[in-house]
Amino acid sequence: MSVSERLRAVRPGSDDVSADAGGEPGRPWWRGLLAGVMTGLTSLVIVVAPVLLAWLVEPLSTATGWQAAGTGGALWLLASGAHPVIGEVTLSLVPLLGTALLLAVAWLGAREAMVDVSTDGEYWWGTLPRPLAASLGAWWAGYAVGVGVAVGLSVAGPMRVAPLSLVLPVVVVPLVALVLALRPVAIDDPDVLGPRLGFAWVPDTVRRAVRPGLTGAAVLLGCGVAVVLAAIAMSWDQVSTISAAVAAGGLGSVVLAGAQVAALPNLGLWAVSFMAGPGFRVVEGGSVSWSGSKGGLLPMVPVLAALPQPGGFPWYTALSVLVVVGVGAFVARRALGTVARLSRLRTKLAVAVTACAVTALTLAVLDLVAGGSAGQFRLSAVGAPTGRLFLALLLELSAGALVVVVRDAWRLRR
Repeated sequence: MSVSERLRAVRPGSDDVSADAGGEPGRPWWRGLLAGVMTGLTSLVIVVAPVLLAWLVEPLSTATGWQAAGTGGALWLLASGAHPVIGEVTLSLVPLLGTALLLAVAWLGAREAMVDVSTDGEYWWGTLPRPLAASLGAWWAGYAVGVGVAVGLSVAGPMRVAPLSLVLPVVVVPLVALVLALRPVAIDDPDVLGPRLGFAWVPDTVRRAVRPGLTGAAVLLGCGVAVVLAAIAMSWDQVSTISAAVAAGGLGSVVLAGAQVAALPNLGLWAVSFMAGPGFRVVEGGSVSWSGSKGGLLPMVPVLAALPQPGGFPWYTALSVLVVVGVGAFVARRALGTVARLSRLRTKLAVAVTACAVTALTLAVLDLVAGGSAGQFRLSAVGAPTGRLFLALLLELSAGALVVVVRDAWRLRR
């Protein structure tokens, strides 16, 4: 049976799997390779095309077309998690929304590589059936070709790429895309996954905690983004003034706005760090935390005009931590839904706290990938402190989870 047949079988009204079966169950690996190359190139065009268009319509540009394409290739690598280098400056502030867009394209390409591929036969190294493993492996290799094209383009521009940082676009992005593409197939038929992908060694507590924890991370990041949008709305006059001062007219203003939108989840992480307590740093000597906002010479980025003015904050600013505690309670309620109602208190507490740890770890990993350097000197370290953010989130989320677990135990004893 092929992947497309398995997915078709779970659709409403699909009682006969074989009646609709077309295509080639033994799809050759080269078609997976072609799908991978097309995925990488399509993803690359999404970033490079707007850069080239901006270069074409900018009358004052002195760069060549190849240099503009090289800049676009470097920006694609940056959005994929790599770190472009300009002279002595390393850019490691990865726009998370851009990463999510490229990941979505990779996911669609991985799905295409699995269409009509047979899932019968023995496993390759205990992971996936050999036809499926060959097609997805070829897709991965084809996607790596797209990464190579981006690196080649970047050579023509002003930026180079740190070699070690290529692990993210070559390994992490396609690997996450493959996991997302394989998930519905594995849910339909767990036998598609070989014994090495069964993760039998993972404790049951962790298995139950993963989904609530990831949901909690999405909710908490959404709260951070909502705070950022509210701050922008309240400071719209200042944001508009800076945008006009930058003098990015026409397509340039669209590109500038798109870059800021792509970094919106990054700013949401900063807001989460503020609510949790550690705060964040925008420039050297300029930070925002519960105690107040310390001034600093900010770069001419319109969205940064929404930052609070320098000065101390009132004591009740620290009550923003209740948002984090409330998300911890939400995560605990979701986690308790994965265990039996009459399970032991110790089991419920372990699952709830583990789910909170998953939430804290997910946001810390995102901050580790997305935070870092946005330039030289004063911009050499931007964002939230990852280690302190993880510890603060773990403690505060666990506090909210503890309240829910204790309340649940009290209700059972009534």
